[in-house]
Formats: sequence, C-alpha cells, structure tokens
Amino acid sequence: MELRHLITKLLDIGAGIYDPLLRMTVDEQKLRKKLIELAYLEGNEKVLDIGCGTGSFDLMVAKILDKGSVFGIDISSKMVEIAKGKAAQNVYKIDYRVGNSTELPYNRKEFDVVFTSLMYHHLDYEEKRGTLCEIYRVLKEHGRYISVEFGEFPKDLFHRVIIGFTRSSGVLHGMYPDELIEDAGFHVINDGEGPVLAGHHQTKYRVLGKT
Repeated sequence: MELRHLITKLLDIGAGIYDPLLRMTVDEQKLRKKLIELAYLEGNEKVLDIGCGTGSFDLMVAKILDKGSVFGIDISSKMVEIAKGKAAQNVYKIDYRVGNSTELPYNRKEFDVVFTSLMYHHLDYEEKRGTLCEIYRVLKEHGRYISVEFGEFPKDLFHRVIIGFTRSSGVLHGMYPDELIEDAGFHVINDGEGPVLAGHHQTKYRVLGKT
C-alpha cells in the first residue's frame, strides 16, 4: 500500500512509539470515550474504525459490543500489525485490514457506525472527498459517522515549516471541509469542540447522518 504523504510515512516509520507519543500530547482515554458516547452503542452494532492506527480505540469499542463486531482499517501495515497484536493479547476478535480510506474493501450499507479519529490531516482535498463518499457507501441508512479531527493548524513558524514539507496533505485543515458534507450525502447531527493536543492543536467532534 503506497504511502503518498510525508506525514503518513513518518507515522508508519514510528508506529512502535505512536502510543506513548499520543499519551504525551492528550488524554487519550478522554478523547476516545467521547467518541463512544456520541455513538450511543447498544452492543449489537457492526462498527468500522477507519485510520485505526494501533487499535487502542477498537479495544474500547470491543468491550461494549457483546453481540456486535469491530472492523479496523489503516494504510500503515506497521500500525495494523500492532493493532492485531493488541487484539490477540486482549482476546478480542477484531477484523483488521491494510487499506485506503478512498477504496474501502467493504460492502454497501454494511456498518451501523463508522469512526475516524485524527486522520483527515493525512489526506488532501480529493482524498477527503473520496473518503466521505466511501463512508456514505458503507454506512447503513440510519447509521452514524462519528469523528474527532484537527481544526485549522496554528500559523506559527513551526507549523509553517511543517506545512512547507507537507503541502500535498491536508495538514492545514484536519477536519474535512464543510462543503463536502452535503456533496457526499450527509447532514450534521451534532458537533462541538474536543480537547486541545500539545497545548495548541484544537480538535472537533462531529456526528453525521445520511440525508
């Protein structure tokens, strides 16, 4: 699986230290718990986590779904390998695959709930559009798509330098642009501010439903 953007390549290389790095920048449990609260899970849902990373969030979801199932997909094979190890260690049956968010290997209207977290800054504009369209395709009619993503990044020197090396990615706008919501066939059910990462990266929660 080709990793097109520098930021994605760096995370793939550093997959083994991703978890401690994330814990240093944000209260991960609090960040993930809010996602679950917004899903109103009853325990029998079929859930997809796109950009699943090392699978920590999927373990939290799996604990709730006594009669449901969890699927995770990530473009980084190293991240997926770690996620599979966590699932096996905790004796959870989670279906993990390496794949691209713009070409999801799942059937139409297959999932009750789809999650993404801190993923869209890895995608350029057209990839954001394609990802939203794919989520719409695999989500059931009355399903929910729940995300927590970065807002616009700060314009200080540090971030200007980073952005200079990652112009092909969506690092300037972590959350998918508003105009793509209606284009993909969604409407906003709920949104609000999330925690701040590393002291200055504002995040935003959003819940979408099919129009």
